Amino acid sequence: MSHTIEDVARRAGVSKSTVSLVLNKKPGVSPETQRAVSQAAEQLGYRLPERRPLKRPPEPKTLTVVHCVGQEPYTEPYGLALNFLNGIQAFVRKANVNLTLIASYRQGDTEHLGVHLLNDETTSPHGLMLMGPGVHRDSQLLLQALEKNIPLVVLSRNWSNLPISTVGQDHCQQARIALDYLTHLGHRRIAFVAGEVDKQYDWFEWQLTCYRDVMAQLNGGVDEELIALGADGASAARTLMARRPDVTAIFAIHDRRAVEAMRGLREMGLRIPQDVSVIGQDDSEQVPEGFPALTTVGFPHFEVGYLAAELLLKQIENDKILCSNILVRNNLIERASCDKPRSQK
Repeated sequence: MSHTIEDVARRAGVSKSTVSLVLNKKPGVSPETQRAVSQAAEQLGYRLPERRPLKRPPEPKTLTVVHCVGQEPYTEPYGLALNFLNGIQAFVRKANVNLTLIASYRQGDTEHLGVHLLNDETTSPHGLMLMGPGVHRDSQLLLQALEKNIPLVVLSRNWSNLPISTVGQDHCQQARIALDYLTHLGHRRIAFVAGEVDKQYDWFEWQLTCYRDVMAQLNGGVDEELIALGADGASAARTLMARRPDVTAIFAIHDRRAVEAMRGLREMGLRIPQDVSVIGQDDSEQVPEGFPALTTVGFPHFEVGYLAAELLLKQIENDKILCSNILVRNNLIERASCDKPRSQK
């Protein structure tokens, strides 16, 4: 027969609370009462049941997003980056994890919060997401995160040959969709327009290579005069059309350059798309009032952010995952800036 605390209290002639105080070795009980309770418990063979330690809920993980800026004057997240953040925030709310956003990091800025975040062992993030035009293969924060073995995901990049998780679009497929659309409309003299600053990005070479391949297949060779770079899309378009007025379509490396190119064409008195068709990439730029809506090749920005946050949390919780590369679908978005070439109307 097992005895209870009530049995000990009756034998010792005290209350249950006094028994509990004595057996838990708490102060406030006289020596005589302590002896009586201890003796009664020993005679009955009673021991307090072992207490199970309270299970504290696990500490919420913190996902840290750093927006890396490049050479352009823009510093705060906007457009594409804001759409990524909407997806990241949606996942964070669902998964009940913390989110830290660090904006405006520029390569080489050793005083920036992002650098101190990785160097301070007491505040090291559970996981890191890098996004923005300033993210390169040799980015300081990227290399530091790899060195410190911090789970890492890079947005809107496709680096399957590196041990780095990435989530984004296939830039080559994106370019081919745009070029195939222009050739389907009947265009043959298609120009490639980009800014000089765009040359620093991997996807500049990927898209230019795709452009060269398509033009070689289409025309039997590549006309180098149709490749136009400038301080911005407007200056590139003006220079292009001054030397090659026979161009019927412009393939811009991204939407911002496409909008700038349309502005440059307008300044020359050219109509869009009646004289020159323009197509962009990313579906990330607002077109000024009075300009035709931009035809572009988009991808699901929200899902890129959501999937990146989801993948990062999986890497944090499972150290068996080295890296993963996720590609989202590209899709043509037909609007008003493209039409058949003049000769076919």
